[in-house]
This record gives sequence, C-alpha cells and structure tokens, in this order.
Amino acid sequence: MNLHLILLLIANLIFYAFLDLRALPVLIGLSLLTYLGGRIIFSLKRKSPAKNTKPICLAFIAVQIAVLCLFKYSSALSLPVGMSFYMLMAISFLADVQRDEFGELPSVLHVLVYITFFPTVISGPIMKAKELIPQFSSRKKLTRERCEEAAWMIVIGAFMKLAMADRIAVSVNSVYSAPLVYSGPSLFMASIGYTLQLLFDFAGYSFMAFGAAELIGYDITKNFNLPYIAKNPSEFWRRWHISLSSWLKDYVYIPLGGSRKGKMRTYLNIFIVMAVSGLWHGSTFNFFVWGMLHGLGQVVHRLFTKGMKKDASGPAVGIFSSILNFLFVSFLWIPFRLPIKDAWTVFLRIITFSAGASYYYVYTFIFAAALLVVQLIGVKYSDGNDPIRPLPLSKLYGRVIFCIMIIATAMFAYFGSGAFIYAKF
Repeated sequence: MNLHLILLLIANLIFYAFLDLRALPVLIGLSLLTYLGGRIIFSLKRKSPAKNTKPICLAFIAVQIAVLCLFKYSSALSLPVGMSFYMLMAISFLADVQRDEFGELPSVLHVLVYITFFPTVISGPIMKAKELIPQFSSRKKLTRERCEEAAWMIVIGAFMKLAMADRIAVSVNSVYSAPLVYSGPSLFMASIGYTLQLLFDFAGYSFMAFGAAELIGYDITKNFNLPYIAKNPSEFWRRWHISLSSWLKDYVYIPLGGSRKGKMRTYLNIFIVMAVSGLWHGSTFNFFVWGMLHGLGQVVHRLFTKGMKKDASGPAVGIFSSILNFLFVSFLWIPFRLPIKDAWTVFLRIITFSAGASYYYVYTFIFAAALLVVQLIGVKYSDGNDPIRPLPLSKLYGRVIFCIMIIATAMFAYFGSGAFIYAKF
C-alpha cells in the first residue's frame, strides 16, 4: 500500500465530510460501485478478449446516472456537494476501462483517491481517469518552481473569487431579485455583471484547485482560456469549462458518431450534447433551454460559415464576431440564472429599454475593464491564450506583486456570499 495515497484518501474524505458529512457515504459507496464495475469489465476482457463487455459497462453507467437523477430531480433529497462532478469522473473510469486505457486494473485505493480527489471533488476540473490515475504512480516532487506556481494560482484564484466574483454578486443579486423594479439598461448591466461573476467565480475556483493539486504533486487540467474572446459558440465551448467540454466530446459526442455520419447527424449530435450539458447543470427547464439554445447557436454558426475560408475575415470582422458572441453568451446566461418566466421578463425589459430604477455598479465597470485588458494582452502577446503567468518569487518585483495581490484580496473581498456557484450543480 502507498502511504502517500492512504493519507491523501483520508484527507479527501475529511475535506468532503467537512462540506457535506451526510453525503459522505454516498461518495464512498459510488466510488466502490465504480471500482466493482471496472473490475468486472477488466476481468471479463482479460479472460475472454472477444466478449462484448459494453452492455455491462453501460449497465453500471446507467446505475450511476440513475443515482444522480434521484438526487438531482427528487424534491425529497438534497443533491450532495459536487455530485455532478465526481459522477462524471466515475463514468470516465468505467468508460476508460472499457476502452482498454489501462494496462493493469487500478487498485481500489487508486479509484477511491481519484473520485474523492479533494481539489476537484466540489467543482472540478473534471479529470478523466486515464489522465489522473496514472499520476498516482509517478507523483511529481514539490520543487521550488512548482511551489511558487501553486502559490500564485491560489492567490490569483482567491482574488478572482472573493474580490471580483463575490463583489459583483452584490449588484446582480439585487437587480435580479426584482427585475420589474429596475430599468432595461440596469438589467442589461446586471446581466453583463453576471457574465463576469460566473467567469471569476468558476475560474477562480479552478485556479485554486490547480494550485492545490500542484502542491501535492499532481497536474490537473486548466479549465478556462479567455472564453469571452471567442468568436463563435463552438469556440466558446473550447475555452469555457474546458474539462466538461472535453468530457462531453470524448464520452458523448464521439460515441454518438461525432461528425462522421453526415451533416444532419452531426447537427443532431451537437443538440444532444448541449442538451446533456444543460440537464447536467440543473434540474429545471431553464437549464434545458439554455443548453438547447447553445446547441442551436453552434448549428447556426456551422450553417452560416459553411464553405467560407478560414482566412476570409479580417481583424474588424473578428472583433465584431467576438462582441456578437459575447452578447449571445451573456443573454443565454439569463435563463441559466433565472426561471424561464423571469428570464423572459428580463430579456423583454432589456430589448425594450423599459423604464425603472437605475443601478450601475462601479465594480462591474472596473472588473470588466480589467478583463478586457487581460484579453487584449492575450490576443496580442499570447496568441489568444490566457496570458496570466506566475511571477518569480525569487525576484523583488515578483514578491511585491504577490504581496499586493494578497493585500488587495483582503481589502476588496466581499464575504457576504461565499458559496461557489458551480458547487451547487
């Protein structure tokens, strides 16, 4: 037995118990069920290579999905913290065993540590079994460079969550709580604020998860890459919640046939994948509508750009496309946040410039400007990728900026709404 993994498992369980003690047996039980399913599939494939084990794999996945639906859609049961995330990791393990991704069957300890992994168990990133489990046998040493990068990721993530997301939430919560009271322009600014809040909240968590994993010797997927500079809905999903998009591609889109079975089937597969994404995010109808509208956006973009050359557009068209896609995504965040009836009310009041109380939150403008600067730097100097990099703490300027980040977080943090948005899904 690996002492490090045993200690890590204990730490994972203590961490989860602190968050949701009553759901701890559910997490452990599903982890053991996942291992059992993988063991059965692996053993059968070894004994009889020609045997079709896919029905067994699908049966175990169906049980997992049924348990998730029981908690997610039942009014009598509360959804365990992070269940939507660790359930996808459990399904990944079964699918990867079925696909012969492992030369040897991972031990029950490996599977338990993988599914309960504390940096990802609440809100991801959603690590595939074939990506994380092999690292348990070759954990990286904690060098000074890894320690510095981890510290920077945690500090940056904390600032994004506490000082940016939670502070913007003040205005968003106020305006969205009474949409009939506020003017159309105020509702529009609140919707832009929610667009920013979601990014800062979820990306902030992902930064901290990345840093925490680095400190204990593991590498996890980076989850965001300047999603709001995307020029179309498809590119948005390659930049937003990257681990979920990758999971859906590998375990839903490609098994459905991907783009290999004609255009109409491709469009249908896109709709199915985005519908699954919507249902995964929430149990109410507004999430299904949100997912389907994203699917519609991707299909319309494919139809509109069919036959166009990739280099046919210039910088001006690219900027216009990014702005248009940003507005498209921002408007779709409204039904993501509100029930359909309220979302429709907000949408109508925005497009008709309805009169009402004005509320323009200064922090929305400040943080929007900050994000715009980061995006412009990313486009100009990082080939459109996130330019945020850890600074060397061995240098004076690195230590000064690091301390400024900590002080700024303490000064501007808002402690009135500490829950992570995605932790409830």
